[in-house]
Amino acid sequence: MSTALALLALLLGVGSWTWRLDQAAYDTGLSLWSRPAPNDIVLVTIDEASLRQLGQWPWPRALHATVIQQINQAQPKAILLDLLLSEPSPDPEQDQVLAQAIQQSGKVVLPLTFEALPQRLVRELQPVPALRESAHLAHADAELDVDGTLRWAALHAGIAPGRHPHMALALLQVAGEPMHASIQAQPAPSSVMGSPVWRRDDRVLVRYLGPPGTVKQVSFAAVLRGEVPSNVFKGRYVLIGASAIGLGDWYQTPVSGLSQAMPAVEITANLLQMLRTGDWVRPTPPLVVGLVSAGLILGLMFAYIRLSPNQALLATVLSALGVALASCVLLSAGLWFAPTTYMLTALLAYPVWSWRRLETTKDFLDAEILRLAATTEPPSPEPPDQRVPRDQVERRIAAIQSANVRLQQARQLLVNTLKAMPEAVLVVDGRGQVRQANPQLGTLLDVVDLDTVTGQSLDALLALWMPTDAPRWAMLLERALAEERVIITEVHGPQDQHVLARIAPLPSAVGQAPWLVLCLADITPIRLIEQQRDDLLGFIAHDIRSPQASLISLVQLQHMTSAAMPPEEVLEHVDMLARSTLALCDELLQIMRAEKHPIYQQSTDVTQVAEQALKEVDLQARVKDITLVKDWPTEWTPVLSLDRSLVRRALINLLNNAVKFSPKGSEVRLQLRPQPGYWVIAVIDQGPGIPPAELKKLFRRYERLEGSTHGRITAGVGLGLVFIDTVARRHGGRVQVHSETGQGSCFELWLPSPTPP
Repeated sequence: MSTALALLALLLGVGSWTWRLDQAAYDTGLSLWSRPAPNDIVLVTIDEASLRQLGQWPWPRALHATVIQQINQAQPKAILLDLLLSEPSPDPEQDQVLAQAIQQSGKVVLPLTFEALPQRLVRELQPVPALRESAHLAHADAELDVDGTLRWAALHAGIAPGRHPHMALALLQVAGEPMHASIQAQPAPSSVMGSPVWRRDDRVLVRYLGPPGTVKQVSFAAVLRGEVPSNVFKGRYVLIGASAIGLGDWYQTPVSGLSQAMPAVEITANLLQMLRTGDWVRPTPPLVVGLVSAGLILGLMFAYIRLSPNQALLATVLSALGVALASCVLLSAGLWFAPTTYMLTALLAYPVWSWRRLETTKDFLDAEILRLAATTEPPSPEPPDQRVPRDQVERRIAAIQSANVRLQQARQLLVNTLKAMPEAVLVVDGRGQVRQANPQLGTLLDVVDLDTVTGQSLDALLALWMPTDAPRWAMLLERALAEERVIITEVHGPQDQHVLARIAPLPSAVGQAPWLVLCLADITPIRLIEQQRDDLLGFIAHDIRSPQASLISLVQLQHMTSAAMPPEEVLEHVDMLARSTLALCDELLQIMRAEKHPIYQQSTDVTQVAEQALKEVDLQARVKDITLVKDWPTEWTPVLSLDRSLVRRALINLLNNAVKFSPKGSEVRLQLRPQPGYWVIAVIDQGPGIPPAELKKLFRRYERLEGSTHGRITAGVGLGLVFIDTVARRHGGRVQVHSETGQGSCFELWLPSPTPP
C-alpha cells in the first residue's frame, strides 16, 4: 500500500494533475510576500481624473507628444507609451507631431500585438508607419491561465519566425541595461496557431511586487500641466498607460485578491523590476515535484508504524501543513514547489492506513469479546427503538461497551458532579477515609496534588479546621449516618478563616458500605463584612452620638438661668461639636470612595499635586507657627498615572496629621525622591513620635492610638490612615512609616513609576 501511494504521488506530480489547487496555493503564497516598490520606475497613468480634465477618449496624439517631450527633458532611462496606435489619426499632423517627439527622444517603446482572423489566421497589429519608424517595438501579448489569471509572461513573441521582445525587456534594451543573468526562461507550451503562427517563447513567472497600486504613479494630466517636478523622471523608467476603468487592459493577478484587477502598464512595471533585479520565481520541474512527494509519502507511511492513531492523524495534518508552509517560504526565496501533490496524497494515506490497522484491531476485538463474555454479566436487553448494529466492528464494540458502560457512566457522573460544584466537596466512606475530592478543595486547603488527599482520614486532613459542634470530624460523620440527615456546622480554620460545613449521607445499595459527602463553603468574607458592620454600628452609636449628646446638654444648660453661658461661648462649643461630627463623616466618605468607587488615572505632575496639598494646609500650619518645607529640586517634573484627587487628599491627610501632632514653632517637611520603580512622597514631622507597639494599629479600621501618653490625641474614627493606605494600594503602591518616640515620624507614600526615575 505504501508503494501504491508513492506511485500515486509520483504520477500526480509528473502529470501536474493538481494544477488548479497549485495555482491557488501559488497565488496565496505570492500575496504573503510583498516587495518594496522600486524608486526608479514611475507610472504616468491615464486615470479618471485625467479623463475628466482632458475630455473624452481618444485624445489628440499631440497631447501624448507633449508629455513625452516633457518627460524626455528630464533624461529618463526609457519611456513606454503603452497605447496600441495601429489606426492612423483623423488628423495626419497629429501622427507627425507624435512621431517627431518619439524620434527626438529615441527612448520610446511602442507595443504591438496580434489579431485573430477567420480560418484560424492571425496578423500583427503594429503602430502606424510614421510611429513605427521612430519607436522601438515590443509585444504586449498577455498569456492568461485557464482561470483568467496572468501569472506568466513571454519574453519574446511574434509571428513565426519573427520575434519581438516583451515591453519590459525592450525597456531594458533601450536603456542599455542587461537582464539579470540568473533568469532562465522556459519554452512556451502554447501558441496561437494559424498560418502564419503567433508564437510565445521564453516564458517566466511574473514576480509581483504587491497588490495593484504598489508602483509609484503620477497622473497624466498633472504631467501635462507641468505640476510634476522633472526630478521625478530623471534617470528612471517611465511607463505611460491607461489605468481608468473601461480604458485599456486590466488583468486578474495572483496578488489582486478581492480588490480590482491590475492595469497592464503596472504589470509591465512589475516584470521590468523582476528582469532587472533577478528577483524571480523558478518553478520546480514536475518530475522533481513527483519524486519529492513520493519520498515524503514513504517517510510518512514508515512513521505510521510507530505512532498511535491520534499521533498518526496529527503527523498527517502537520506534515501537510508543513509542506504548504515550506512551499510559501521557498516562494519567498524565489523557488516554487507545488505542495498539493503531497498534501492530497498524505490526506489519502491516513484513511488507507486506518483501514489496514482496523483489520488488525478486529482480530484483537474478537479475542477480547470472548474473554469479557466469560468474566462479565450478560448485557441488559436493548430498548426496542435502538438500532441493532449490523457492521461487524460495531457489534464487537457494542459488546465491549455493554460490559463496561455502567461503571464508566457512574464514575464519570461522579467526577463531573464534583467538578461542577462551586464549593469544596469530599466523598468519604463510613470509616472517614477520603475517596474523592474536587479541585475546589485543593484551593481551600492549598493542596497542589489532589491525589495525595485520596485515602487520608478526614480527621487528619482537616486537623487544623475545627468544627464548632463536635471535637472531631468522625463524631459528625457518625451523627449524620445515625440520624440520616444533613448536619450543618461552622468551622474555624487557620488564619482566622470561617467555613460552613454540610455533611450528608449518600444512599447506598444493598450490601454496600455507607458513604457521605462533605461540602465546605468559605464564608470568611461574609464574616469579615459582618465584623465591619458591627464596628461601624459601634462607631455610629458612640463616636457620632457623642457630639450630638453634647449639643443636647448645651441646650439644657442654656435653659437653666444660673448655668447659662454667653452666646459667644455657646457658638464656639456648637462650632467645635459640628466640626467634629463633620470630620468623622468626612473620614467615612473618603474611605468609602477610595475602596468602592473606580479611580480615574491620568498623567499628572506629582510636584503640582504636592504643592496644592501644601497650600491647603498652609493656614493651619501658620496658626500653630509651623513651617512647611518643600524638599525637592525645582527642575523635577515627575509625571505619573494616578487619580489626582485621591492622591491630593491622601497628602492633605498626612500633612494635617503632621501639623496636628507637631509642637508649635517646629517644621514639617514634604519630601519627594526617586526609588527604583517608584516615586516616594514623604511627610516628616518633629512630633512626639509613635511607639513601636502602636505602629501596627495605624492602618486598622476604627483603631486609634492611646494618645494621652504620647501626645497624639485623635478625635477621628481611625480611618484617616486607612484611607491613605487604600489610595496607595489601589495605585499599586504602598505606605511605610518610620517613627521613634521623641524623634518625630516619617510617613512615606510609594507610587509606582512606569519608567525608571
